[in-house]
Amino acid sequence: MKLFESNLLSEDLLEINKILKNGELGFGSNVPLFEKRFEHFSDKTFNISTNSASAAAFMIFAYFKEIYGVCDVYTTSLGFTSPAWAAQHFGHNLIFVDVQEDLQFSSKHYKSVRKKTDNKVVVMPVLYGGVGTINNFELYGDEIVVVDSAHCSTPTIEADYLFFSFHPYKPICTSDGGMISTNNFNANKFFRTYRNFGRVSRGLTYDVFGPGFKFYMNNLNATIGLTQLIKYHARVAHRKEIYNKLSAKYDLLPQDEASSYYFATTIVDNADELIKKYGISRHYPMLHKLPFYEKGEFLPKLEFLHSRILNLPLYREI
Repeated sequence: MKLFESNLLSEDLLEINKILKNGELGFGSNVPLFEKRFEHFSDKTFNISTNSASAAAFMIFAYFKEIYGVCDVYTTSLGFTSPAWAAQHFGHNLIFVDVQEDLQFSSKHYKSVRKKTDNKVVVMPVLYGGVGTINNFELYGDEIVVVDSAHCSTPTIEADYLFFSFHPYKPICTSDGGMISTNNFNANKFFRTYRNFGRVSRGLTYDVFGPGFKFYMNNLNATIGLTQLIKYHARVAHRKEIYNKLSAKYDLLPQDEASSYYFATTIVDNADELIKKYGISRHYPMLHKLPFYEKGEFLPKLEFLHSRILNLPLYREI
C-alpha cells in the first residue's frame, strides 16, 4: 500500500473510500468510465479493461484462434513471458525475432526469418522501456500488428491491437489491471463476453455464448485508475527529470515524445554489478533460451547485448 499512498491525494482517497463503503467492488459504473477516458491515451475506438495485461494478451490470441485458426506469431525474445505463452497456449506458431541496437523489434531480422505458410501472420513488438514507437518498423503489410504496450501508455506506433498494463510501478497505476485497445468491432464484442466467463445476461439469468474467464477489471481498480489518468502527464514529466539526471551519468538509450518513461536503459560492461548495487532486477530473461520456449533459435544481437543491459527505475531516484 505504501506506493499507492505516495501516488494518491486526499480527494482520490475519498473517491476510493466511497466505493469501499457502498460495496460496489465487482464490475461497476467506473469500469466503463475508465475505458471511455482511456480513449485519449490509446487513440482507439474500443477499450476493454481487464484484470491484467496477461489476461488481455490471452484473449487476443484466443480471438485469433477462433477467427483465423493457427497463426504465425513473431515477437521479440526480450519481453514478459505471458504474451508469448498465450500465443503458444492456443497452438499458434511462436517465432522469436532479434532486436535492434535500441533493443526494439528488428524488422530486418523478422523479414529474414519469416516463413512461407498459408497461416495468418501476427507481429507482436514490445515497446521496451516505454517508447511510443519503433524506429525502422517496416513490415510487408499483410500482418496483424499486436503491440505489447505494457511499458507505454500513449503509443503512437501503428497497430491493430494494443494491450496495456497498470502495474503499480507504471505511470498509470492500479493495484492490478490491463486494457485491450482496438478499432475492430467484432473483436470488441468477443473480448467483452470472454472477460465475463462467456456470459450474456438474459433477464434474471444468463446464457453462455462462448469460452471465457473472470478477466474483467473490478470497480475498485477502475476507480483508482480514474484518479491516476489526470496525473499522467505530471508523473511522466517527473520521470523524465529523473531520466535526464541519469543521462549525465549513463549513456541511456533514447526515448521519444510519446514515451511513458517506464525505465531508463543503458548498455554497460558491469551490468550485474550495478544490478546488485541498486537492488533492481533484470528485465527480462531471453525467452528463446528458456527450456519452456527453446527451439534452437539464434538471435545474435540480443545474445550479444543481453548480459550488458541495465534498466534503471524512473518511478524513484536511485
